[in-house]
Amino acid sequence: MSAVGSELPKEGFAVSFSGDPSAEGKFFRVKRKEGFEYETGRTTGTAEFSTVASGSLTGFRDVKVLEPDERPQRAAYVEMGFKDGAEYTVKIKSGTIRYGPDGDKNAARLNNQKSPYFDPDPTFAFWLLGPDWFPSLEARNVTPFTITPIVFFKGFKFDLDEITDTGEIDRIKASGKFTIITLGGVGTL
Repeated sequence: MSAVGSELPKEGFAVSFSGDPSAEGKFFRVKRKEGFEYETGRTTGTAEFSTVASGSLTGFRDVKVLEPDERPQRAAYVEMGFKDGAEYTVKIKSGTIRYGPDGDKNAARLNNQKSPYFDPDPTFAFWLLGPDWFPSLEARNVTPFTITPIVFFKGFKFDLDEITDTGEIDRIKASGKFTIITLGGVGTL
């Protein structure tokens, strides 16, 4: 079973992760979950984006504030929405472009029509786990105005306890009662 949108793991459930070699094969129990939201440039003193003229690109900007904690071990399910009319290219993990077809990953351009800020489309949701897992976004200003790109993020943070007892792991595997969470997105070479 894979965790997407309404199928988020509940407290007490077992989860495993794919997409990060440091987490492969490990099992965790969800201790707690909590909702969150974040708006680039408005919630903290550091703006991820500065103004960008019509027809220009921002270059990729890391949204490191979304990187989950290692202590306590934490994962995050994240949905993102847009309001400003710019088109966005997304990398998760930093360096890996997402949401385009295999033949041209650069083709994906997310915007406020595909995923509006007030109702983000879960098609473009993603999972993060621990260090170095955060999105990096580039905005292309396709409006006739100078804008400051703003991206809205919402989702859930999950506190995790690693399960180290091999007997318990064997029982979990045998029961099939666990969720495999794919970090970032599909595998890449």
